Amino acid sequence: MDREGVTQRVLDALGIILVDKSHIRDNATFAEMLLDDDDVQRLLERLEETFGCQFPQRVRESARKRPDRVSVPVIVDLIMLMGRDLPGRRLRR
Repeated sequence: MDREGVTQRVLDALGIILVDKSHIRDNATFAEMLLDDDDVQRLLERLEETFGCQFPQRVRESARKRPDRVSVPVIVDLIMLMGRDLPGRRLRR
């Protein structure tokens, strides 16, 4: 899957979680989107299920503790890195 497809799926997942869609933008940080801890947890779980990956614990902690440093592009980059064609690793379509 290409970067645009991954970005769209991340934005779609955010649209399901956030009631106020006006905060969703391509470069928005988790703080700007007003994601609380439960929202972050649900988002990461949904993305793991969607892409067949697992976010490292330090990413989960950073997303909760420093939401001003985690953005849509950061999450997309992580998903793209985790889905590289390494043995047994491939992004689900």
